[in-house]
Amino acid sequence: MTLALDVKDTIQELIKAKKNIRIYPENNPVYARTINNVYSRMTTILDSSGSLSLKIKQHDIFFEGETVYHSDEKDENLALFFFKDGIRELTFNRGLSKNEMEDFLRILSVDFEREVLDDDIVTLMWEKDFQFIHYIVDDSILLEDETYEERAIEEARKASNNNEGILNAYEDAFGLEKESGLNVVPITDEDLKNIILEIENDPQDKSITMIHLLFEMLSYAEGMGEYKELTGFISSTLEFAINLGNLEAAVYTLKKIEHSAAEDIYGKDAYVCLKELKNFINSARFVKLLGEILDEGAEFNEELLYEFASLLDKRAIPSFIHILGELRNAPARKAIISILSELGKKDIPSIAKGLHDRRWYVVRNIICILRQIGDTSAAEYLTRAVRHPDRRVKKEAIRTLGVMGTGSVLPVLKDCMSDTDELVRLAAVRAIGLIGTPVSKKIILDRITARDFRNKSYNEKKEFYEIIAKWKDSDVISLLIRNLKRKTLFKRAKNLEIRAAAAHGLGIIGTEEALENLMKLQNSKNKLLRENVQLAIKRITDEKERS
Repeated sequence: MTLALDVKDTIQELIKAKKNIRIYPENNPVYARTINNVYSRMTTILDSSGSLSLKIKQHDIFFEGETVYHSDEKDENLALFFFKDGIRELTFNRGLSKNEMEDFLRILSVDFEREVLDDDIVTLMWEKDFQFIHYIVDDSILLEDETYEERAIEEARKASNNNEGILNAYEDAFGLEKESGLNVVPITDEDLKNIILEIENDPQDKSITMIHLLFEMLSYAEGMGEYKELTGFISSTLEFAINLGNLEAAVYTLKKIEHSAAEDIYGKDAYVCLKELKNFINSARFVKLLGEILDEGAEFNEELLYEFASLLDKRAIPSFIHILGELRNAPARKAIISILSELGKKDIPSIAKGLHDRRWYVVRNIICILRQIGDTSAAEYLTRAVRHPDRRVKKEAIRTLGVMGTGSVLPVLKDCMSDTDELVRLAAVRAIGLIGTPVSKKIILDRITARDFRNKSYNEKKEFYEIIAKWKDSDVISLLIRNLKRKTLFKRAKNLEIRAAAAHGLGIIGTEEALENLMKLQNSKNKLLRENVQLAIKRITDEKERS
């Protein structure tokens, strides 16, 4: 039963691959990931069972008598895709290579309805001469085709008295109609409007099909007027598509524009109109439409969002930052953050302008975006954000400086360690620890040895000792042991907190050098000190046993 479920999952991966390989070029990460996913699933099955045999019916695929796929659809029906060309059984065998798997998936992705090919699936598979993929074909399908040819030849012989007779014989055999002299009818504006109306009334969104058709028509258009009209129809179709939650249509359009420019397919006037079309997709209006459908609950996978963002122009950044503050639900904001994290790589200063937004939550999101981009040039903008009046923004900016900052930001973080808010100070010491340079170490040591350090809360003391314990140097160990043994007549409670924090740090370092001093305090009357000492001893002895 488990194997059947694995087969079902693998078939779903095949369906996904059929679409992805058709859309993405070989150098795209999605293409490579798709091949790897299918190959991984297939080899897992083959390693355990040796082979995988699938029986093909018109609407079903069976594995060991169990239905593992069913579809009544005419389009995008995997069973019908094989069945219509006579394939009745497919077998994959152990030893299947990734290259052979990729060749099979490329055949699977062929759009026989759109691409002009004389071959069918069987022919393409035969040409590849697969070693570990075998198939059984229903001969009656092939014989049926042979009958057509035989009929044509026979009719041709009967009518061999003249060329016209031969032509008529073939036309009769194949059921062809004679061409009339006036069979090309130009499409009118009204025709296009009717096509759009039909698409709008169809429950299945065919926006990409419509856009594909309109791009084809651009090849035959003449003059600026026709170019503007056709690109205007594409804009209308895109609006319709995005309102249905179809972001793929925008991705398809942007890729078509890029491809046509690279291949120089259309005339000069056409590119003026296509530039306007691209401007529309990058416009505040289109971004607003996207924001609205996201707020209504539309969801897109990360791969699609990143691909869409990679095709946009940097001039779209301000519009996305604006709607980031308008969105009501968290998933919608996350989607826009994903887009800006990719798009922002093209223009860090434009993203950084969002740090001046009056809404604290927008500023915090911009900081998150800069962190995800990971460009250290953003540090100069983030150093200003640590002075933001809102604590949440300060903490996010400090954290980001720690993750992506360099030694140059340490003076700013050092100042943050003197902030009036303890949570901000804690964020600062963690960030300094993340940067981890010798200067970082000195800043923390200086603060620990300062006279007013004992006045800090226990949590803050503990945080400092935890961070300094990342440096397992002899001077750090010596300082922690001295503070562990430290006694005083005044402010004994505060001093005990320092001793407890020092024990905590020694436990993290894991040095046996401290064991003797820790053992002397394991039965201390002070609960805080006793618990930290006992925990440190356990950590050190456990580490010793493991090594």
